[in-house]
Amino acid sequence: MTDTTLGRTVASRVRHARSIALGDRSAPKAKTPALLVTPEELETLSPEVALAPFTLEYDSSTLPPSMTLTGRANITVPFDDDEPRWEAQMQHVLPPTLEEADTGVRGSERSGLMPVSWQSLRHDPTLMEDGFHPEFIVLVDAMQIAGHPGRLVRALALLRTRFPQSLIWCPGISGPDNLALLTWFGVDLHDLSRAQQASVRNVLLTASGPREPLEEVGESAEMADQLAAWEGEIAAVKVALANGTLRELVEKRALNAPRLVEHLRHHDQLMRAALSPEMAKQEGLDEDAIAVSQSLAGSPLTRHTSRFRKWRCHSTVSRQDPLIADWVNRIESEFQPAAEQSKVLVLLPCSARKPYSYSQSHRRFRRNIRHRGIHEMMVTAPLGLVPRELEELWPAAHYDIPVTGEWDSEELATIHRLVKSVVARTGFEVVIDHSGLGFTSEELGVEVVDTRQGEGAGSFDSLNRLEAATKEAAATHLEGVHIGEKQHLHFRFKSISRWLHGDDSWLADARVVGRPPRWKLEVAGQQYAMWNPELGRFSFAKASIPHLAKCGTLSQVHLTDGPEWKGDIFSPMVERTEGQIRAGDELLVYRDGKLLGSARSVAPGWEYRGSPGRVAKAQQRL
Repeated sequence: MTDTTLGRTVASRVRHARSIALGDRSAPKAKTPALLVTPEELETLSPEVALAPFTLEYDSSTLPPSMTLTGRANITVPFDDDEPRWEAQMQHVLPPTLEEADTGVRGSERSGLMPVSWQSLRHDPTLMEDGFHPEFIVLVDAMQIAGHPGRLVRALALLRTRFPQSLIWCPGISGPDNLALLTWFGVDLHDLSRAQQASVRNVLLTASGPREPLEEVGESAEMADQLAAWEGEIAAVKVALANGTLRELVEKRALNAPRLVEHLRHHDQLMRAALSPEMAKQEGLDEDAIAVSQSLAGSPLTRHTSRFRKWRCHSTVSRQDPLIADWVNRIESEFQPAAEQSKVLVLLPCSARKPYSYSQSHRRFRRNIRHRGIHEMMVTAPLGLVPRELEELWPAAHYDIPVTGEWDSEELATIHRLVKSVVARTGFEVVIDHSGLGFTSEELGVEVVDTRQGEGAGSFDSLNRLEAATKEAAATHLEGVHIGEKQHLHFRFKSISRWLHGDDSWLADARVVGRPPRWKLEVAGQQYAMWNPELGRFSFAKASIPHLAKCGTLSQVHLTDGPEWKGDIFSPMVERTEGQIRAGDELLVYRDGKLLGSARSVAPGWEYRGSPGRVAKAQQRL
């Protein structure tokens, strides 16, 4: 076996899904997702290297058989071998019903090509040992465990987070119809087994599922047409990965078969459980699934995104996204307004335009709400409630849903639950309901004023009632409370800091200065941060770094011993991390206990264990 090191770097990433560039990063030969082909398929189909960078061969002269992967280009360091090879002995695979058996699974072969099975994941402790970085992982019994609820997604979640640098392959289960879903789960490489089977049965395996070829437009079930279907879907997945819309494509493709819907639901459930131990209990998972969720280093969500990114929630499947569960759970259990704004709550409808304040309807609402001590919250699907001060954050500023003016029972139940929880936990004394959802004093346990009374939110009479109700509530419940513009902004930024960083102590002595919308935050006359509304984040100045460290505001990345830190951060440089890191987080950088500066994470926390690409971009150096 040739000892080779696959050259690769991350081209794009979304949660557990990544596009890996293979070969020299300056001129990669291929990018995942990609195909493995047999020598016979290579001879008859002649796929380009960019589509199929590896060939696959089995040798059944031994038991268990062995497999060999051969690269079709110089994709291994130092890029002087046009046919790098990786070999491995396959494992004896037991049926999933014998999952408690551990015969023959201990001591996985330490090679660049590593076969694993459901049994070895459960019983082989060597898989969890540090210092082992295989180039390829083959889930040899993927076909068997895919038929058992939850097992495939658990196995892939463990493998993806345990071996961030490895390319994962699940033999025999891939097709254009499930490529997006498997990529979402973290699978990188795919074979043509199902396409070959479909061709024999005169069926064309497409992105929408298997069907009979339409001969009148020249379609056939021949392998050339099968490969064309693969090419089209690989291109679609790569584009979706690059622009951050893979989840939308996954939701479409999951409808191809009931089994795919099941896999997506199990995966979403596992990712929701990974948010926190409390969420794991709420999901009602068994002990095995809870153990898996606790080992994933948190759900791989993003904290910030491009201002141009739209998050389309066009189906009920979107509601199962852990991103929504995270927002809803935090609003229900954590969100706390400033004490000066915790007496009067006004509930407002959402708007198609985001952030809401930019819409004409909300400009009218705000002209009729004159007191800054009144707290505003928008009722919306799928997030339930969005406090005014959080409207510029991801995903509140980015979601896009069909607007019909009607609510289904699940949406209403979530909103009512959240409002009831927030009112009880924060101590609001009166709720002014301009949402039109019919909240009552009996339901919320406090005074409720309905300002809609069956009319539209923007009608002349509704707006007059809104103005009158807020004036009366301010006179009754906010007597003597006067909040200036800068103080109101200070409350807002503290709330945002608690939401993004879990701490607002760094703002205790801060002063808001400058002009909207890029307000500046100063401490002792020094600029510490600027608010960036387009990105929904604070841009921290160099002077703020020691202060942020003292307050414990940001997560940390500790570097290993080495040369002076000059460039960005790659996983081999990382000794350990502290705190749950999401893509987009600001981090403090340390070495040997010394604070070196700050960086911005471009990867979720699990990739710091060994991602082949950059995990954080340098920001400030002390």
